[in-house]
Amino acid sequence: MQVLWVLENIKTVKEKHLFYTKLDSLLLLSSVFLYKKNHPNDTCILYCDKSTKDFLKTLNALDLWDEVKNLAINTFIDKSVFWASSKLEVLRNIKEPTIVMDNDFLIYKNISEMLNDKPVFTHKEDGTMYYPTANDPFIAEISDMISRPVPQAINCSFCYFPDYKFANSYAQFSLEMMERFTKLKAPNSTFLIFAEQLTLRHLLDYHRVEYTTLMKQEWVCETKVFRATEKGIIAPPNHELYFKHYWMDKPIIRKDKNTKEYKTLYNILKKQPELNLEPLKELQN
Repeated sequence: MQVLWVLENIKTVKEKHLFYTKLDSLLLLSSVFLYKKNHPNDTCILYCDKSTKDFLKTLNALDLWDEVKNLAINTFIDKSVFWASSKLEVLRNIKEPTIVMDNDFLIYKNISEMLNDKPVFTHKEDGTMYYPTANDPFIAEISDMISRPVPQAINCSFCYFPDYKFANSYAQFSLEMMERFTKLKAPNSTFLIFAEQLTLRHLLDYHRVEYTTLMKQEWVCETKVFRATEKGIIAPPNHELYFKHYWMDKPIIRKDKNTKEYKTLYNILKKQPELNLEPLKELQN
């Protein structure tokens, strides 16, 4: 199994040094360290730009991955809005079953038995009153791609694609939508999650692809709470024993640099003595 992390510094040349934060860096390193520890036979690969590679060199962190590959940069997409598009660029070209996870997604146990012949994602999302709808003028402009979008989505923080051809076609479709939104000057990241997460759910349902989720819960965007679902693999609160998506917790953690979460992440990485974490002290939270 190949497992992918993707990181592109999307700041302007003058601000590139501001892109990397202490928390994001600790999460990225912990994510790959824990995954490799629990799945030693999988191949961990990082796709990144030169700026990110140079930064990780200062931390002696590149050897955490089995391979580090250059990330192809798409200049037709506005990265300030579609900051996750680089993940789709990578998925467009995979040629084997693949896991791709967000850099703030930590897996604490081996989950190989949960991954078989159908796609697996973190959880579903009910995007009612949050995701753009057919009434939005930007969505109306791409109605030839999705004519009647339903505000139901897939959280893409963890994605397992056993069928790489489906992943290729989904990524191509999503990137084309992002390019069109960019030309239309779509203003904010709700159009990112439309193109990435709602589109994924739409294509899975349209092509009648059977899939499941790690969590037996669905995120309700309007109320910002989870609600129980019948389908899925792990019922709450047991999923916390297997993984954590830091996601909504990050703004809270950043406010207090002495929070136990920072200490937890540092303790995880102490088990990798080759790392040089001193440069992180100079970064903003």
